[in-house]
Amino acid sequence: MNEDLTRILLDNLNLPADRLTGEAGLDHAGLDSLAVVELSVLLAERYGIDVSYREIEHTATLKELDQLITAKRSTR
Repeated sequence: MNEDLTRILLDNLNLPADRLTGEAGLDHAGLDSLAVVELSVLLAERYGIDVSYREIEHTATLKELDQLITAKRSTR
């Protein structure tokens, strides 16, 4: 998982650091439905990318979420 995503999850969403591993599921990491919406907004503001709630919810792990964000950023 890259440093940018880690910083967002820690600093903006206040998720617990000990749960932020690449293999952690979104629920285990602390990403509830409100946090997913907030993450979507933060990604749009910070990187100018549209990552929908549904796309985030369909990632099984933080590693997959990171890959989704990286792919979206590379196609901008």
